[in-house]
This record gives sequence, structure tokens and C-alpha cells, in this order.
Amino acid sequence: MKPSISLGVNSIAELNNLYPHKKFCIWHIPEIDKEILLKIKSQLGRRIVSQHIYEMGMPDLEAVSAAQYEYSRNNQANDSVILGIGGGSLMDFVKVLRFSSLNPNWLNENLNTALEKVTEDCKRQPLILMPTTAGTGSEITGTATIWDFKHKTKHSLFGNQVYADFAIVDPQLCYGAPWILTRDSALDALSHALESIWNIHANDDTRRLAMDACQKICSQLPLIKNNLNNQAARLALSEGALLAGMAMSQTQTALAHSLSYEDTLSNQVSHGYACASWLPVVWQLVLETPNNHVVCDFIHQAIGDFFESPMDLVRWLDNLGIQSYDPSNMTPEINQRISMAKSSPRGKNFVGFMQSHENI
Repeated sequence: MKPSISLGVNSIAELNNLYPHKKFCIWHIPEIDKEILLKIKSQLGRRIVSQHIYEMGMPDLEAVSAAQYEYSRNNQANDSVILGIGGGSLMDFVKVLRFSSLNPNWLNENLNTALEKVTEDCKRQPLILMPTTAGTGSEITGTATIWDFKHKTKHSLFGNQVYADFAIVDPQLCYGAPWILTRDSALDALSHALESIWNIHANDDTRRLAMDACQKICSQLPLIKNNLNNQAARLALSEGALLAGMAMSQTQTALAHSLSYEDTLSNQVSHGYACASWLPVVWQLVLETPNNHVVCDFIHQAIGDFFESPMDLVRWLDNLGIQSYDPSNMTPEINQRISMAKSSPRGKNFVGFMQSHENI
């Protein structure tokens, strides 16, 4: 059920070949470059039946559930392909929207449990995703993250049915992205890559993908800071984000993500920023774990050309404008949060909580 992927400059032309006899409903972020949007629409022509602007921000449970129900009542929309053009929040939103159901509680009833088949009272619409940021990897994962800010909880709609049908990764869609969005998205991808390495589910394939992703992101992100129009760097970041997403979709995330959720829910810090701020601490935990030399070697292969220690990573992040947690000063608050995260589903994926790693 994983999506077919088109990657590269001008890969948006692939739209001309997809679902030639179906109508399209477009959802996009308001910041999308107008020329690129016109180029996309020219590929679809008269197949477009509706166009919607997504302005919700991070998908909130109550708002997404209401939007899904209202969209499901639109018969014209139910017979169409959904094309989602945006960052991780929009892509997670349309992953829910593509399930057409007149049950207003459908989303609540299907959260946090694997959605492996769709019941007869729900129609699963074709879905194409086109990321406008190089970071989340949502275009190729079978998960949609839904936040309940009212109750300060995080939920997931996940399973084989949640994957998009096609992912089109064209760096042209990222050309107009401002620095902060570019940075946080890339750091989200870096977090995916590192979390795939210090993960109990890691294997040779995921490590290879993650190490390649780390090298692309760490080398190219500082170049973007000084030149947002660096198209070669944009392409490399898109490639890195895709590789990281492919690794993460197999291993799932680990401790840094679990630790980050409180920062996002309490302070509404961006997901990429929140995850990145914990990477030095989690790396330090890996180094302090006995019998963990194999994982440490993989981390060195991934980022050793850029950082010799977690404190080097702290300084690199600081230069990018990220205030990270200090691995040289493990305060009682940090230790308490680590202790709480240890038993979480993502925390349990972290190799640093295992007694021995000789067989990794």
C-alpha cells in the first residue's frame, strides 16, 4: 500500500499521467508559489472540480473531525482524487479527509489503532501528496498526526489504508519557503534519520537510508541559511527528507520524538524545532549506554563528518537558531522527562534503554 514516488525537478509533470479520467479536488497551503500552482493546475486542466486553501496549522482533532464530516457530505468531492500540496500538517489533514464517511465520530473511532481495512460505510478516495517542505516525510508514511490541544494529547491515524497512492517530490515546490520553515522542516527530517539509527527496529536498509539522509541535510542546510534560492541545496534537502522518511516509515520514531511532544502541546513549538532540541541529549544517552559501540559507529558514519560530540551538535543547532537541551547539564527536569518518556511507545523504540546491543 506504500505510495509510488516521483522525485526530481519538474516531477510535477507526472500529474498529467495520473487518474486521467477522474476529477480532482485540490487542497493547498496559502503560501504556495503562484506560478508553481498555475503550473500544477495546467497539468490537470478541466479535471479540477474544487480548490481549497488549508489554514488550520497543526491539525487539531475537533477541527479535523468536523472538516472531514462536512467534506464527506459533498457528493462531488467523494467521486474525486484529492491532491494535497503543502507541509506535514496539510498532508496529515488530507490523509484523514480522504476517508469519506457520514459518521461524525469516524475519526475518533479509528485513532490510535491500525487501520488495515475500510468498512462498507466509508469510502477511501485516491490521494496524491506533493510536499512544499523538505522535512516531515508525511507524503510516504502511513501515519497522520492529529493533535488535541484542548486536552494536550497527541493521536495518530495509521495503518496500511492511510498511505497516499502517489507522492510527487519536486524541489520547485520548496523554492519559496522562508528560512524558519525550511530549517524546522529539515531538522524534522534529520530527527527522523537519527531516530531511525538509534532504534531497536533498525536494519541495514534503514541505516543506509538514514545515514545518506543525515549527510545531505547536515551539509546543505547551512548553505540554505545563506541563500534561500540555492536550488541544488533545495534538491539535496528534498532527497534527504525523502530518504529519512523511508527509513522512519520502517522503524518508527524513538525517544527524541516522545520527549518533543510536551514542547509542542504546551508551547506549540514547531515539531521540527521541538525534536531537534532533544537530539543532543538523546545522542549523549546513546554514548553512555554500555555495549552500544555498534550503534555509536553508525551514528559516527552518519554525522561524524560534522560533529565529534553532542556538544558540537548543540553549537551547530544554536548557529541555526535552535536552543537545544544541554547534554552536559542533565537537570532533574530533563531526567524526569526522560524517565516518563521511557515507557511511551516511541520511547520503547530507543536502543539506549536496552541492556545489551551486541546483536544489533
